[in-house]
Amino acid sequence: MNERIFEEDLRLPALYLISMNNGKLNTTQLSNLLRTILKPSGEDLELLANRNDDYFSQIVRNLTAKTRSFVKNGFIQRESKSGSPFFITDKGKIYLEQNKPGLKYLLSNDFDYVDIKENLKSIEKGKKIETFDENIIISEGLKIYTERSVYERSKKLRGYAIDYFSQDGRISCNCCSFNFEDFYGIDCGKGFIEIHHTKPIFKYEEQDINTTIEQAMKNLIPVCSNCHRMIHRNWAKPIEIQVLINTIQQNGIINGHKII
Repeated sequence: MNERIFEEDLRLPALYLISMNNGKLNTTQLSNLLRTILKPSGEDLELLANRNDDYFSQIVRNLTAKTRSFVKNGFIQRESKSGSPFFITDKGKIYLEQNKPGLKYLLSNDFDYVDIKENLKSIEKGKKIETFDENIIISEGLKIYTERSVYERSKKLRGYAIDYFSQDGRISCNCCSFNFEDFYGIDCGKGFIEIHHTKPIFKYEEQDINTTIEQAMKNLIPVCSNCHRMIHRNWAKPIEIQVLINTIQQNGIINGHKII
């Protein structure tokens, strides 16, 4: 049985979503967005007795009620009028900013509900979390200088993953089998690939980075740039790996030829 989600688990995602929507959302809008990115399951989808709402909707309503701690403790404000939007307070902005790197990573990938809930609880407990960001490696440029620590961790993870997934010195996309070396030649394409995270990969302060990276391999997949962008085409609802593979197998045609 999956563990239920509670009000405190939704505080950071709620702040994140409000901040992304011009600083304000009403209860219905917030509930719909939280449902979209978190994809609740199990008991959270069970209907309340004599109601059309499920437990997840009730938790969101509880979260944003003026009598509850999220509002009373000054993370958000709202007018008394029914349906009025929420506004993030200065306290809420500070709290969000402190946790934003891990939160953004957690909510913008295609992780399932159980993984998101588990890691949200760790973030809420104030555990210091260090993230890995494949996009920094791909784009480089000024990001190297502004996020040096993330870049170094991500570079180390990426290098280990390429060695781990390579066969006879070659590495191909797990979804469409595209190989950069074959297409662009050895000088340009050899060893290039992007790394998709199927489960959250965090390094906690007390953990050794080499151990974290070794354990992470079971939660990574090498993909080409096209497949990676398709997976994350809709940030709120990324495509699952097997769904993308099935789609490629059904459609995958280049220059009139099936690629798989």
